[in-house]
Amino acid sequence: MLTLDVGCGENKRGDIGTDVKLTPCVDVVSNTYHLPFKADTFDSIHLLEVLEHLENPSDALREINRVLKQDGILHCSIPNVYWCGRILRVLLHKPIDECYTSHEHINSWTIYETRHLLGYNGFRLQDYSYANSGSYRGVGRLFEILGLNTIFRALTNHQLFFSAKKMSHEPF
Repeated sequence: MLTLDVGCGENKRGDIGTDVKLTPCVDVVSNTYHLPFKADTFDSIHLLEVLEHLENPSDALREINRVLKQDGILHCSIPNVYWCGRILRVLLHKPIDECYTSHEHINSWTIYETRHLLGYNGFRLQDYSYANSGSYRGVGRLFEILGLNTIFRALTNHQLFFSAKKMSHEPF
């Protein structure tokens, strides 16, 4: 099984890593809109914390669809728009600063909007979950201790992880 990590940065997950900047983990420098691989090359593709940075996420998903084999799986993560830290900032009329989201994030989606975006670009959502990673693990642990993570999973987790299956070679 051949795996591609698009936008791998400093942490490659898979056989081949791409990014717009060269790092020790990057095997191929390219952008998400023009991947230098033949059609139907990869069994799975990782796209972690990338979609929210893209001006044209549909174009990127169509390009990923092109290089993914039939029935291949896309593993993706995006910031969770339901996360309580973000919601509290909005309710308190506070700017959503770097601590809660990145100034480089230009897109955000709910799980329902994500399902539509994927379907429009030739993927079918397989499964999804809310979780924390990086510096947000500590906050997640606090919610777990308080017992809030099972009741309010979407509110207490900073990220949305999902997997989607390539549906067909039909034009979009």
